[in-house]
Amino acid sequence: MSPSTRTFCSLAIVAVAAIALTGCTGDDDAAPSPGAVASETTPSPSASPSVTPDPWAGYFDDEVATAAPGDFLWQSWGTFGDPGGVAPFRSDNQTIDPGAYAVTIDCAGPQAVTGRISTSAGTAIGEPLVLPCQASTQVQIDLPERGLLVELDSDREPGAFLIRVSARG
Repeated sequence: MSPSTRTFCSLAIVAVAAIALTGCTGDDDAAPSPGAVASETTPSPSASPSVTPDPWAGYFDDEVATAAPGDFLWQSWGTFGDPGGVAPFRSDNQTIDPGAYAVTIDCAGPQAVTGRISTSAGTAIGEPLVLPCQASTQVQIDLPERGLLVELDSDREPGAFLIRVSARG
């Protein structure tokens, strides 16, 4: 190869390298070269469905907050679930000793809910009850063993509930 050809090839390689490195300046604000392909990806939408806020959330919060300390041994409140995710509710307190109690159940939303009261071990206390909502229902029970379980079923209707347990005596 002649010296002039060698010089020409060397200059050509330097020129190609310089052109190739022009876009590698590290300057993020530099305009992309024509025909450049963007390397950033846009995040794909979340695979989880959007959640509709539960309109019954907080329904009994004020009533619970105004209860004086010692009025109830136990309070449980909430909703039957977000729209599209309504389900029966179970509240189990295994610290309640055997004895006589009043279980007061309030609900809002559906016309009525089905309530079941049993021991934590599953011994039924009475038959299932149909409890009208927009009213307060008090059930007198004798708990034969430690632990109290209250189950409420709104039959897939959205709504809220409040369960209060106090000692009878």
